[in-house]
Amino acid sequence: MGLRSGPTFLVLGPDVIDAAVRGVTDAVRAIAADAVRAEGAEIVDVEYRREPAGWVLRIFIDKQGGVGLNDCQRVSEVVGTLLEVEDPIPHAYTLEVSSPGLTRPLHAPEDWLRAVGGPVKVVTREPVGGRQSMTGRLLRAGPEGICLDVEGTEVEIGYGLIARARCELDWPARAAHDGGREPRRRRKTARRR
Repeated sequence: MGLRSGPTFLVLGPDVIDAAVRGVTDAVRAIAADAVRAEGAEIVDVEYRREPAGWVLRIFIDKQGGVGLNDCQRVSEVVGTLLEVEDPIPHAYTLEVSSPGLTRPLHAPEDWLRAVGGPVKVVTREPVGGRQSMTGRLLRAGPEGICLDVEGTEVEIGYGLIARARCELDWPARAAHDGGREPRRRRKTARRR
């Protein structure tokens, strides 16, 4: 009797997948940075993930005065061509270029400096002051970390402890700016042809 062999499966752990994704996003950022800068914008974030329709590479850009549809289209064309030439991704994917929106992610120290004074949400790798997720006003951002005002308490967090963070909407300030009005809701309607 011989040994029977069935199908062989390779199971990759989350650390291996995270490292592969990080390798792709770092490569894309390096390839695209100068081209995006030449278009008058900056890369805010690069996201590479598997979704139901397949792999998606999202590049979030911003510039002084905000990003428009034409900016996204130009950057998509230029970066798409560069990625075809450099070929950092060995399989099919969809390239999307968009603005980071009002709740932009915070990664680099310059992102944090721009956000000082505004509300941010921070998720840490381990509890800080008994919490891993907190929302507060960003008081300071320095070379080593940040300081948040969370419900009247100052919380210092080193950059190395931050798993992810993003700007939050400042609803009370927004309501005062809009004269205290509730935002209008639009009704969704379906049309038949």
